[in-house]
Amino acid sequence: MSLLTIKNLNKSYQNVQALSDVSLNIEANQVYGFIGKNGAGKTTTISILMALLKKDSGTIIFEGKALEWNDVSYKKKIGFVADVPTFPVYLTAHEFLDLSASFMGLDKDARKTKINSVLEFAELQHVNHKIGSYSRGMRQRLAIAAALLHDPILLVMDEPTSALDPMGRKTILNMVLKLKKTMAVFYSTHILEDAEKVCDRIGLIDQGRMMLEDDTHKILNNVRTEQYLLELLEENSVNEQILESFAGFKTIKMIQNNRFIFEYKEDGSQYSLFKYLNEHKLTITQYRKQTKSLEDVFLEVINANTP
Repeated sequence: MSLLTIKNLNKSYQNVQALSDVSLNIEANQVYGFIGKNGAGKTTTISILMALLKKDSGTIIFEGKALEWNDVSYKKKIGFVADVPTFPVYLTAHEFLDLSASFMGLDKDARKTKINSVLEFAELQHVNHKIGSYSRGMRQRLAIAAALLHDPILLVMDEPTSALDPMGRKTILNMVLKLKKTMAVFYSTHILEDAEKVCDRIGLIDQGRMMLEDDTHKILNNVRTEQYLLELLEENSVNEQILESFAGFKTIKMIQNNRFIFEYKEDGSQYSLFKYLNEHKLTITQYRKQTKSLEDVFLEVINANTP
């Protein structure tokens, strides 16, 4: 079921065309990855969706209804998480959420239960110190908690992991996967590894134009690579020299002492490689054809459309 549809969205700033006929579709209980380089048009699209910026032309349909600039009632069903959320640093998380809930007009009797619920989801239920002492990851989790106070059906996230360490990113991605059980998530990011992990559908934008849009598994399954991964039991710096001497390789790259990425020449073969390795008393622990990552697809699309 289509929850949000954007059709032929256009926006320009003086002589710069920021968006050119951008179209996308997000379904309920789906994580939609809106990917692109910095400056590609992601934030402009989100700003128009959130009625922070006026479009030049195009249509935005939310729950089957075309949105009008002067009607923002639909935003009661949308949560928003900024890339760098800001908070009054002198408040605790509970105090901030209570203040936010009061601004939203949430019923006072139910407010405590809801605040406790979102704090638990964000793993902040036992944190009682002021927000000013929070880490970057804790602030991001608090921003998500605040965005969930009014039970949105669509959560818009603008670069939510861009400034986080690996552990912080992992925590946010796990939260996103849990959230899609009850809502759709519009997940804008330039971190392609994150998008590949959590997104059901991908929209790739570059220079204000949608270059590619499809289900993630279709994008990745419909692209082929001629690269192979080879892992050897022996961890030895000499391995690279031995493999570089194999005549059947077109290219080879060592990624660890015992792991290599390579391509065969036209006359190269698995049989000749295995025979060669056996002659040099090297044991294979892993051998498989590589699949392309979302980053591979992204670079191919971008490079193909770069003059």
